[in-house]
Amino acid sequence: MNSAGKLVIVGAGPSGLAAALEGTKNANDVVVFESSSHLGGLSRTVDFEDCRFDVGPHRFFTKNAEVDQLFNDILGNDQIRVKRLTRIFYKGKYFNYPITPLNAFLGLGVFNSIAVLISYAFVRVKALTLPSQPNNFEEWVTNQFGSRLYRIFFKTYTEKVWGIPCTEISDQWASQRIKNLDLWEAVVRSLFGSRGKVIKTLIDEFGYPRMGCGQFYHKMASIIESNGGEVRLNSPVERICHQDQVVKSIVVKNNNEEQIITGDYFLCSAPLTEILEMLEPAPPTEVQEASRALRYRDHIGVHLKMRDIKFSDNWIYIHSPEVKMARIANYRNFSPSMADKDDISPMTAEYFTFKNDAVWSLSDDQLIDLAIRELSKMGLAKSDQFVSGFVIRSEKAYPVIDQNSILYVEIIRNWIKGFDNLIPIGRSGMFKYNNQDHAIATGLLAARTALGLGQFDPWNVNIDAEYLEEDRNSL
Repeated sequence: MNSAGKLVIVGAGPSGLAAALEGTKNANDVVVFESSSHLGGLSRTVDFEDCRFDVGPHRFFTKNAEVDQLFNDILGNDQIRVKRLTRIFYKGKYFNYPITPLNAFLGLGVFNSIAVLISYAFVRVKALTLPSQPNNFEEWVTNQFGSRLYRIFFKTYTEKVWGIPCTEISDQWASQRIKNLDLWEAVVRSLFGSRGKVIKTLIDEFGYPRMGCGQFYHKMASIIESNGGEVRLNSPVERICHQDQVVKSIVVKNNNEEQIITGDYFLCSAPLTEILEMLEPAPPTEVQEASRALRYRDHIGVHLKMRDIKFSDNWIYIHSPEVKMARIANYRNFSPSMADKDDISPMTAEYFTFKNDAVWSLSDDQLIDLAIRELSKMGLAKSDQFVSGFVIRSEKAYPVIDQNSILYVEIIRNWIKGFDNLIPIGRSGMFKYNNQDHAIATGLLAARTALGLGQFDPWNVNIDAEYLEEDRNSL
């Protein structure tokens, strides 16, 4: 048995709870502090009028065998297998996601399909005659697939999500999130098949907790507590006190009273910028300036209880530029247990914003009206199908990976690495656009470092520039 003494964890999201679980397997003195009243962070499930809503759609899909086994062990019989169907909605038509060339060409029509192939041929010739390195998301995608396909299937949705032009988004983010393959090879494979070995994927189905994504984290928290650990909700951390780059304690606010918590190792999944703001004494000027330059994208989930919804997608990506909505999920198509009646669909319409912009500034009633109008405009639902709804606003939900953020994060990371007992974890804490399984992996690795089981660097999780939606016949 190894022990780091007292392990203090900030945040009860996927990474924080995974770290606590790993800690309690090896040492009993583990405590988690969560500022809100709920478990699971953006992966939580909310009960409303006998229906269940995730904050946004999540699925249990990973290439990490250990994380996959963790899903299986914790969920047990509460894990169900869900048939996967996600599509892109663009100009009144549906397209497969991931994009399959034959389906895309049929949907786009002859003229647009020819234009896509000509555009692709042009960039391939250019790559051979005038090779160049892409400097941003737009250049990376255009170099891979041509400008025509980029404008149709990448530009509008990406700018909806991030709120900045694609020319300001890092090309490294593109290479991480989009499968790099040859368009012509994909066309040939989709038309004639493959003589070689086709990579097996999990695109056709995925695992999911019967009662919503948050069920997994509630079960995880129960195991943590049965192992002797603590998970304290409504306990925001206000200060992280350190000396000579050794964290001595944190100051937690509970019932309007401050409590000093000492520990031996501290793992933090709070937003990286907030971790730096909480440090006392403050970081060097260069680190503070780098932190202030980082941006997070905020998220609004408009949760709608709808009647007689017909589409069978788990979720739909909304690429149509005439609406602000970016994605719509139907949780009945994840698990029937999410709905209270056979004709009811719990749904979430997602909007990505910056705090205090035009969409964020709308009232909850206005946001619900907006979502219903846009669903009606797209022909996905009618206003008379609406039963009731509510809104969840999540600040600092997604790190904005622009052209400069990687440099700023590296400045911060190099300084934080000088601490003996402080490790940022998770998507927000590390300012990395990680999936749920990646976040869990960072928590497991950080806990093992704290427990003295080895030196594991969570920053190395998901750096292989490979998006996990892998299919040789798709984009």
